Amino acid sequence: MTTLRFKDRIALYYVLATAALVAAAYLVVFGVVHHRVYLDLDADLRYEVAKHRQEVSLAGRTIRFAHKDEWEEREHREVQVDPVFIQITDPRGQLLDRSPNLKGEQLTFDATPAGRVPFNSQLRGTAIRQVQVRLAAAGGGPAGYLLAAISSEAAQHVLASLRLVLLGSYPVVLLALFGGARLLAGRSIAPITQITAATNRITRSNLAERIALPPRPDELHTLASAINGLLHRVEQAVAREKQFTADASHELRTPLAVLRGTLEVLIRKPRSAAEYVESITLGMHEIDRLTHLVEQLLLLARFENHAKSLRRQELSVLSCVHEVLHRRRADLSAKRIRVDVEDGVSATIVSDPFLVDLILDNVLANAIKYSPAGSTIGVALALGTSHLSCAITDQGIGIRPDDLARIFDPLYRSEALAHKHIDGTGLGLSIVAKACELLAIERTVASTLGQGTAFTLVFPMGGAAVPDGPQGS
Repeated sequence: MTTLRFKDRIALYYVLATAALVAAAYLVVFGVVHHRVYLDLDADLRYEVAKHRQEVSLAGRTIRFAHKDEWEEREHREVQVDPVFIQITDPRGQLLDRSPNLKGEQLTFDATPAGRVPFNSQLRGTAIRQVQVRLAAAGGGPAGYLLAAISSEAAQHVLASLRLVLLGSYPVVLLALFGGARLLAGRSIAPITQITAATNRITRSNLAERIALPPRPDELHTLASAINGLLHRVEQAVAREKQFTADASHELRTPLAVLRGTLEVLIRKPRSAAEYVESITLGMHEIDRLTHLVEQLLLLARFENHAKSLRRQELSVLSCVHEVLHRRRADLSAKRIRVDVEDGVSATIVSDPFLVDLILDNVLANAIKYSPAGSTIGVALALGTSHLSCAITDQGIGIRPDDLARIFDPLYRSEALAHKHIDGTGLGLSIVAKACELLAIERTVASTLGQGTAFTLVFPMGGAAVPDGPQGS
């Protein structure tokens, strides 16, 4: 089955809806005209009944026309365009008398109550409108019936002509409506055709192209704006993907180059045992660095599908902080860093424990990594009406204001060349950003270059708050 084009479907739906309205309008017109024609016809018929009823004489049970000879003389003298037919019957419908113009014909007698209201009938093959009226005797009983009829040929002709005109014009009107609707629909969806053509021209190599916005702020303007917004987001995603691929290649190439250089040095000539140990240790360090980088890249990739497998449960942020600090105790001890945990309350949240631990571990690892020896890291928990905030503040090297907007980009490290002695891949905060997005955790960063950085995490809270005292680690 052939699928109709969009503008043809619009025109078809419009015509179907209009067809019903036109049909209803035609029925109303025909009904009004039909009612009015028969209303006038019945009014003339009742007038004739009332007039000729006065010409009927009752003598006991005998009923006849008075001055019937005058009727006959008038029929010979006048040409009646709309003749009136009158007939008198007894209560059983037997003919007693009739108007001269009936000649040898009789009007149809109907003894049922339906005969007392005007109805259509035939006389000598001609359409007539007929009614019968009971004639009462002196004692009050029925003496007979007066039957009157007038021609309804003209009325029937008017109604037949009107019916023919309405039925004949109906398909013509629908065809004209369909043609007009199709033309207007084609003009209305012309911007959609332009949007489609512009969209087809946009490929991965020219994502910068945008769809021209329609001049009027209507639904098509909204559609074009939404598509342009989507293209902008796709362009940014592709740009980030390209940058990420380039950065990842660079990061992976560095340890591989170190490993290759170390092995090439080893095979040039025999080395002492100490030199072998030193070179192998350096190679293992680079392998560990490469392994860590690959693991973080895989973790970052898995976040795309992690939302489907979140394991939410009630947990304590304070306990998670202490678990991370316990794992990092060797790094803290090596740099003689003190961590002050200031928590006026201990509250539970409902979240994924793995991701919460991952977020806190990366933020605290950064604070430890970039803090000078002998400094202090502060962890402050504060309870709000529907959230729990955790602020982690260090006294480290800080972040330049220009870099604050980019620190969550994958493989980006602020002033990386100035801090070559600090290990890092630039993926930790990207992992934090992805995990926070999955768990609906708000994150903010404030930093002063040379003085330190403060990360604030706002967790949606679940569970009850329990007062607790300050602790230190």
